[in-house]
Amino acid sequence: MSYENFQIEVIELGSRGVRLTVANVVAHLRTPPAHVQRGLDRMAREGLLDLEVDENEGFVVYRVVGLSTSAPLARRRAAKPKPKPIDSITPVTYMRPSLQVTPQKSVTLAVVLGALIPGIGLAYAAPLRVVLPASLLVIVFGKLLAPLLIFAPLFWVFAIGVSALFGGLYAIRYNQEGHRAPLLS
Repeated sequence: MSYENFQIEVIELGSRGVRLTVANVVAHLRTPPAHVQRGLDRMAREGLLDLEVDENEGFVVYRVVGLSTSAPLARRRAAKPKPKPIDSITPVTYMRPSLQVTPQKSVTLAVVLGALIPGIGLAYAAPLRVVLPASLLVIVFGKLLAPLLIFAPLFWVFAIGVSALFGGLYAIRYNQEGHRAPLLS
């Protein structure tokens, strides 16, 4: 699930009066606890959630900033329509949007692919607008430096190290966002 969808679902849970704890959000969204914890903490850092520790129970409870759960309920009660006769009622079903869990990328595999195939190995988790220029740089400099006996091995060691490092970083970023994302955003 992307972070944006996660935010919407958490705010919706808060608007329904669900007490926002990690366990409650996991139970409602059927998302791994570690992902929920990271998402709630990120929302709190961004100022979307306030958090407080329940002193009786000893766990963190989150509250959506600016969300009033009592005002919409009062308006719904005041504007309640008159009941329809039983023969004119049509069944209404609410279909909740599907919560697709994005598979996680292996950081180890990303590092290995980046090291084995410098530049192109980034395609495992990095956006294509990063993979193409990195691959071209490795190919061009690899060809230019191949005749030089001193610089060619140094270049390849450097290219392998940098590609492995960025492969791991992009895999971590992919796991945080749920999709290919730039490192700095």
